[in-house]
Amino acid sequence: AKMDLGIFNTLVALTIATVKALLVILIFMHVKYSPKLVQTMVGASVLWLLIMFLFTWSDFATRGWLFH
Repeated sequence: AKMDLGIFNTLVALTIATVKALLVILIFMHVKYSPKLVQTMVGASVLWLLIMFLFTWSDFATRGWLFH
């Protein structure tokens, strides 16, 4: 928090958050050693979340009045 990385601040913060989320999901929620069906459902949930982020980003990116 006290180290200024310039334009990489957001990238480093998102990377740390992603690694922490993966650790929670795989280890603390026991998905790593769960049956294949549970792993498939977690994967499908992550895919759905990415699709929702993509739709939100595409809506935001096409609003020209926000960038003027």
